Amino acid sequence: MRYYDFVNTKMGSFNTSRFSNGNCYPVTAVPRGMNFFTLQTKGGGSWFYSPKEPSFEGIRLTHMPSPWLSDYGNLLIYADRGGAANPYWSSYDIKRAVLEPAYMSLFVQRDRYGVELAPTNSGAVIRFSFRAEGGVRRLVFNCKNSSYSFDEATSELRISTFDINPTTKAELYEYIIVKPESGCEFSVERDSAVLSFTVDDIVIRLATSYISYEQAELNFSRELCGKTLGEVRDETRTIWEQALSKIEVEDKDEERLKTFYSCLYRFNLWPRKFYELDENGSPIHVNTHTGGVAKGYLYTDNGFWDTFRTFYPLLSLLDKELYAEMAEGFYNYYLDTGWLPKWVCPYNFNCMPGMLVEATMSDAIVKDIVKGELAENIFTAMLKDGECDSGIKGVGRTQLSLYRKLGYLPYTVMESVNETLDNSFGDFAIAKAAEKLGKTEIAERYFSYSKNYRNLFDSNVGFIRGKDENGNFREGDFDPYLWCNDYTEGSAWQNGFGVYHDIGGLNDLFGGGLSEKIDELMSAPPIFRTRHHAGMIHEMAELSAGEYGQCAISNQPSFHIPYIYGALGETAKTAYHIERLSRLFNSSEEGYPGDEDNGSMSAWYILSSLGLYQMAPSDPTYVTSVPLYDRITVRLSGGAALNINKEDFDPHRMKHTVSYGEIMQGGSLSDILKK
Repeated sequence: MRYYDFVNTKMGSFNTSRFSNGNCYPVTAVPRGMNFFTLQTKGGGSWFYSPKEPSFEGIRLTHMPSPWLSDYGNLLIYADRGGAANPYWSSYDIKRAVLEPAYMSLFVQRDRYGVELAPTNSGAVIRFSFRAEGGVRRLVFNCKNSSYSFDEATSELRISTFDINPTTKAELYEYIIVKPESGCEFSVERDSAVLSFTVDDIVIRLATSYISYEQAELNFSRELCGKTLGEVRDETRTIWEQALSKIEVEDKDEERLKTFYSCLYRFNLWPRKFYELDENGSPIHVNTHTGGVAKGYLYTDNGFWDTFRTFYPLLSLLDKELYAEMAEGFYNYYLDTGWLPKWVCPYNFNCMPGMLVEATMSDAIVKDIVKGELAENIFTAMLKDGECDSGIKGVGRTQLSLYRKLGYLPYTVMESVNETLDNSFGDFAIAKAAEKLGKTEIAERYFSYSKNYRNLFDSNVGFIRGKDENGNFREGDFDPYLWCNDYTEGSAWQNGFGVYHDIGGLNDLFGGGLSEKIDELMSAPPIFRTRHHAGMIHEMAELSAGEYGQCAISNQPSFHIPYIYGALGETAKTAYHIERLSRLFNSSEEGYPGDEDNGSMSAWYILSSLGLYQMAPSDPTYVTSVPLYDRITVRLSGGAALNINKEDFDPHRMKHTVSYGEIMQGGSLSDILKK
């Protein structure tokens, strides 16, 4: 069985700004490659692709991690007859188009030509096959903020795209070299480079670099020189099959297999490499803070608020070496800029609360994924988050000094409840890393800080909610269905239980009744309210479309909620709700219940399929559930195999937690979980 064949790259790709079924676009690329290739069907904005529109504006080289964040280094490649409006478009046959992880192929109907593409890490081979009746004999390379040059002796086109760091104003370039197999004439029209030719078929190879044209040539020679499109396609398919076969799933329902492997494909796209190998094979990268070149690994297009919950806990099971490389890369970002990243794309964006990179880095230390000097250095970077105000909006923690003074952030700070809870959890993550490294005094102090979530619990209404600087809760009647203000993309129902590191302590605040409170959450009507001046956001629409009460599995703050039961020892309740919530996923263009967000929602589905969920990354303990598939074999990092047979699980007769160390030894999971 070839797992590659179960992937639908279009899963979750039918979206608008008002309703998300994933907010994905189909990607043809090497896993975590520097460049993604896709189709542009509906203009150059953030929602540039729709699976329902049979229009073709070109092949898009893209780096966009989400439609809510801008693209960079993007390039549009298409053929036209000349004199057409920009963007040029034609129709294509959706049913005949092939959009695979390692290969794309389509036929453009108006101008009667076919396009094929196979990707490498930094580039691609692209073939255009023209028919005489189409009348097209030119290729256009279009991007904003670009410059072009052409070497007539080698027929090599050079393109550089330009972007700028919005904070430091440092300049970022992407250098692109294009080498056609046939002789071409070059010209510049408007903001485009044009290759004109007389042959019926033309093959181009392109490679990119963020460092220089010389580095792009080096990348080209390593990845593309002398290789045909078929050879590149087959090599990339092999890479994908290796990645997908790390989890071998058996199930009678083929659609469920498609859903699983489409999620595993999406998980393997992010974060993207932002480093290259120099002539000696050593990693180097562009320092996006200064525009200079620095040594070491770097990864980009990752929002830790989304990915700390599920992406890295899954990666720690499948590939510890890659996790270590990423952690080193995020530490290199600290060396480049002075601070760990919050949402990197490729600059640090002020997006979402907290500094959840702390949990990701701590988990790597606690699980011995990073050790020695690197672990000590990473801890130094984490501790700076907990000790220092940056004085720069969006860099480091929000108003750290005020948080330390009050033990919470007041509601004069936007999304104050989420900021407080995320800081409390971040303090726990720092404490766990300190404990692992033998820094007892720091660990004790930060464990104490991690209890700050209790300062916002209102026993009179039974919710965590906002206070002012004098310790008074908001005046007026409390409404748990009121969205935003003190909360992020939700209400108290979605955001008031984000105490991942101390479910027992949260249960104490509820007088031992946390399970009953989650029962109430699961059965409450899926409604929301806003203040009269507030607008609607797409997460509201997705909640109201659900059938699972106030558990908005469409968004990350609810990911852990059904696992709270399991953390309290009620595995059967967790298993019941996970099975129901999993029905919201399928392999179609409408396959996700909300924003997929850089592999985070895919990883939630995969972990839930295994019957595992790490409640508090930095605490190497997974809450258990009943697996969703008949049989699963996980090829664990390190070589062991974890065998999962669904019929062997009884939620009433199994341990409700399991350690990372126990999992990584492999064997039968049901045996490991026997009481």
